[in-house]
Amino acid sequence: GKIQMIDLGVNNSCICKKYENIQDECINEFTIREQGKSVKLEPKVGEDVMAIIVDKCLITDNNTKCDALFLYKNDKNIKYSFLVELKGAGDMPRAFSQLSFTKNREEYKNILESLQIPKQNQKFAIVSNGMLSKPELESLEEEHKIRVKKILFCEATTPIPDLKEII
Repeated sequence: GKIQMIDLGVNNSCICKKYENIQDECINEFTIREQGKSVKLEPKVGEDVMAIIVDKCLITDNNTKCDALFLYKNDKNIKYSFLVELKGAGDMPRAFSQLSFTKNREEYKNILESLQIPKQNQKFAIVSNGMLSKPELESLEEEHKIRVKKILFCEATTPIPDLKEII
């Protein structure tokens, strides 16, 4: 069944839909795009996905925050969350701080709590055409206290990466 979002206190206009999206970043209900970078979480039968625009929607203040939150439930009813930042190549360290800040926000914690998403299923993703070496990645993870399994590669000509790659 659908992830019940009504109780999450998420403004409906922040949630990506199949058609007629209020948020420019929503391509459809499973895909978002920002600055020419896209990412998706494509459900299979029995799975459920919700994409929520974080920046200027779920969180409206001027503090640092990431672009989007994907919520995913697989066919065994195991739930995951993905905080996602879409970034150009030049600004990777900032992507880490945006994810790290958002991770500590009440708005995000409340959603995790409502859905009872266990810590090990809370994932963090950066989508970029920039690359980091393993030492650079680890150093940024250490500095920002956040685990980014890998940078999902995306540019205009490549297939849209799927967040399931990092589960």
